[in-house]
Amino acid sequence: MIRLIGESNEIKEVQTLIEKVAPIDVQVLITGETGTGKDLVARLIHEKSNRRKGPFVPVNCGAIPDSLIESALFGHEKGAFTGATGRTKGFFEEAHGGTLFLDEISEGSFALQTALLRVLQEEAFFKVGSTKQCRANCRIIAASNRNIKAEVNKGNFREDLYFRLNIFEIKMPPLRDRADDIFALSEYFLKKTSKKYGKTILGLSKGVKRIFKSYHWPGNVRELFHVLERAIIVENGSVLSPLSLPKYLQDKMDPGLGNENTNNNRIGPEEYDDTIYQLPITEAKRIFEKRYLERLLARTRGNISFAATIAGIRRQNLYRKLEQLKIDPTRFRKKTNK
Repeated sequence: MIRLIGESNEIKEVQTLIEKVAPIDVQVLITGETGTGKDLVARLIHEKSNRRKGPFVPVNCGAIPDSLIESALFGHEKGAFTGATGRTKGFFEEAHGGTLFLDEISEGSFALQTALLRVLQEEAFFKVGSTKQCRANCRIIAASNRNIKAEVNKGNFREDLYFRLNIFEIKMPPLRDRADDIFALSEYFLKKTSKKYGKTILGLSKGVKRIFKSYHWPGNVRELFHVLERAIIVENGSVLSPLSLPKYLQDKMDPGLGNENTNNNRIGPEEYDDTIYQLPITEAKRIFEKRYLERLLARTRGNISFAATIAGIRRQNLYRKLEQLKIDPTRFRKKTNK
């Protein structure tokens, strides 16, 4: 079942608007940055509408060339043009009785905008090569990652089409404005995806949580899910650590890491999530050893001899342990300016 994840006020407002508009058969315009989940909202509206038993047909408006607009939207009859070897349904016919989702409507050309305006005004269309009028029996939901009103003012979008589509607008908030939902989204994705890769990931380390909370997430929920998927693949433990994150997020770790005078380098119970106490002792020991050695290498700037001396083991044994735990000591070495 499709659902919006989160308990923030911003996402609760979106959920309320969905519940209000879904049963009413009017056009809906969903706006918001790329990756905020506009397609998910469109599917939710469809599922909660009186047309839920009908098809949900998504269309990428920016991918339709001008030469194929009429055929793509309305279909064509056999022999309508060179290469038309049979009767073909268009998007409006495919969505009959259901919902037509016009994704990234602001990317559509003026020719596409004109064709859409005509069918919305007349509630009917002609297939290419036919004189028989067909009724347009589908609900229109459009989405855009641009400010369409601003595009109208710039002359890039038809104002009459904008008013036709914008009967009821839902604005999707960016992830940075609903930071309280980051961990709920992460937990949902970890449960959904870790099994796919044969992993058991119980949660996020405190270091990852700090990074996620401070990062501005320009790619929004989509970026968060991509980051988590990558981390699940890389992580060898049961809790995601900062070193499983992409480099651009690792760079946002506490800059005090490695400074021997800072309290951030002390390893204590506060560095671990409660999830570690749900693990068998062998797994908990492995996680502790990995975090201990990563922190130790950070403090010694990747100096193996120094790290081995502090750890009280031989260099060869330290190398063997690093290989077992898949820790690359070179990543902790201090970079020098040449």
